[in-house]
Amino acid sequence: MVNETVVIEGSISGMKFSKPIRLQFDPNLESVEEAIIRFYFSEATSFEELASERGWRNADWTFPLVQESVAAM
Repeated sequence: MVNETVVIEGSISGMKFSKPIRLQFDPNLESVEEAIIRFYFSEATSFEELASERGWRNADWTFPLVQESVAAM
């Protein structure tokens, strides 16, 4: 099992949103996209279909940026 955070971005009712969600899934059994669909208890067959069901426009998912701090020497 893998614990992964993904960020869903898009707009709904004309307002932009960015929502991090925490997923737990087995990458040998399902993809990240399938885990997102399961997270929302949907029977959608794709992220695009899930976005349509939920009324999201211009929606996409991504991994959050990891910012490393670099110590100045």
